[in-house]
Amino acid sequence: MDRRQNFRASALGSGVPEDIVDWALELALPRIEMRPKGHSHGPVVGRYGGLPSLPAEVEWSGYPHFVASVDCAALPPGAPDFPLPKDGHLLFFGNMDTPSWGPESEDSQGLVIHVPAGTPTAERQPDERHAEFVSEPFPLHGHVDWNMPDPGDDIIESHPERARVWEEYEDGLWADNSDAGELTLGGHACAAFDDPCLPPYPGGDEEPWRLLTQARVSPRTREPIQNTIFWLMHPRDLAEGRFEKAKVRLELVPPA
Repeated sequence: MDRRQNFRASALGSGVPEDIVDWALELALPRIEMRPKGHSHGPVVGRYGGLPSLPAEVEWSGYPHFVASVDCAALPPGAPDFPLPKDGHLLFFGNMDTPSWGPESEDSQGLVIHVPAGTPTAERQPDERHAEFVSEPFPLHGHVDWNMPDPGDDIIESHPERARVWEEYEDGLWADNSDAGELTLGGHACAAFDDPCLPPYPGGDEEPWRLLTQARVSPRTREPIQNTIFWLMHPRDLAEGRFEKAKVRLELVPPA
């Protein structure tokens, strides 16, 4: 069963009326979850860690840190709910170490690069000061699943009726227990604290931004802290494939 079916079974079993369950499930979003071997039943669609392969004209010193790459042609159909390139690779870079939520810092926190198929590239080595953030690479297997917003998310709290229903049935409409994992394309943000898609939106926009990708990362200098990087895009830029417009935020989660 996917998470929508699990949600339905759990909610109905808790006594939530079926029409309320159907209404709540309208908020579910499809996403591509990319996990190590044994944690996903899907084919290999990318790679986590290692070194990036970049065109000669792209400058990179090791920062923002390289997180993962995705083979667009290998992605399973059915997710996410926005267009992605049909070929080439998407490379994701982000700050793994020092969180900053100020809008003025988002341009320096990371970036997304689309390398079209057939583009000559070469593997790059980071500067010595960033070498500690290079991790042993491993393949990512991808499959499609769905996730629900958290009860505290803006998509619920900004609508009085949604907030009222979630509060009324809080014992039955459980929070989604999925997380960002190694890499996830689309869906709702899985944040430990503030949802990165909450206002104020990047760049001072009034229109809500969308989550492109999220990834779990562990800074080499402060383990076992596990952070989450969020890559956000304006819906217009996302529809046009302008990945250079992505804004990046880092959430640091201290150890328990």
